[in-house]
Amino acid sequence: MSDDAISQLLNILPALLALTFGARIGYVLANRGTARDIEMIERHFENGLALTKQQHDMQLEADRRRRIREEMKENYDSLAIWLHELERTFDEIRAGALSSNGDTKRKATAIIDQRPWEVVNTPTEMASCKFYWSADTRKILRKFLGPYAKFISQARSMMEKNSESDREQHITFDMELWQSHDELISLINEVRDQMRSDLEELK
Repeated sequence: MSDDAISQLLNILPALLALTFGARIGYVLANRGTARDIEMIERHFENGLALTKQQHDMQLEADRRRRIREEMKENYDSLAIWLHELERTFDEIRAGALSSNGDTKRKATAIIDQRPWEVVNTPTEMASCKFYWSADTRKILRKFLGPYAKFISQARSMMEKNSESDREQHITFDMELWQSHDELISLINEVRDQMRSDLEELK
């Protein structure tokens, strides 16, 4: 090898070394950057996955609460209808006890002659609804029997008094009968308030 060739090789060698070293550094840095990028992508993916799962769980919970609320409302609607009918029953008994009209009195008597617990206990066909009613609602419903028994006793006594005074066309007014009636209506309203509270808690 000539001196010129050796000289040129020595001149090129630093450049080759610099180029090789630079490439190596670039490769290492590129690998580190790629690893860092991959780590960021994975972290972003994990965060997105966690957020999606959280949103999915929240949606499932919202759907569950909506379904329970709909089922409760449906079963409370049945109770509301029964309470409305019960309120009309109490009104019919009071009207019959204080009326001189034969049909009104006979209708009230037919109700009074039924067993008290059959009148104020929820019907058998509503048994499945009770699973949706709160303990407080069921507790209030059990309060009806005593006041109702007192009410029909007063109504029956009032009918007897009015039967004796029918010839004189004079109907006796009984404040105790009205108070007993109002006590029963208050219980109905207490149940309604509790039903409303139960449904509000699900919002």
